[in-house]
Amino acid sequence: MNIEMEEIAARLRSIRLSRNLTLADVETKSHKQLRAVALGSYERGDRTLSVKKAAQLSEFYDVPLSYLLTGRSPTQKAEDEIVIDLRRIKALSITEEKSSPTAQILFSFIFGIIKERQDFNGEILSLRKSDIAFLTITIGCTHEEFTMYLSHNKLLFETKGTGSL
Repeated sequence: MNIEMEEIAARLRSIRLSRNLTLADVETKSHKQLRAVALGSYERGDRTLSVKKAAQLSEFYDVPLSYLLTGRSPTQKAEDEIVIDLRRIKALSITEEKSSPTAQILFSFIFGIIKERQDFNGEILSLRKSDIAFLTITIGCTHEEFTMYLSHNKLLFETKGTGSL
């Protein structure tokens, strides 16, 4: 298996795990369009991933096909340019009593940064490169996986005309 296929296989597994899904969960939620046995084979690199199946997986996981294949979204900002929508963070922290460990770490960190910077009325928060590095280490993910998590949960601040990630 070549390096690109290894990376795609690892990315497939990482995306699934970031959604807290088992192989069986994917099969069930996809109404058996994505079989657990086949998906496991793609994730191990034992089976070749067709463009059609890659497109189907990117749609199921709600990630850009370019991210699935390359690890980069076509609209992904530079690594040191993550802007969080604090209105969405605040709304989620109130409504989600039992959130994931990733969300708990993120909420705690964001509210700590707000307190440290004394920025209690802001609607957005820019994360510095060091903030992102700390969060990815703490959560146990890559920068790309962290960005996809934020995008998937609609936590990135979007200016008009930039589109969504």
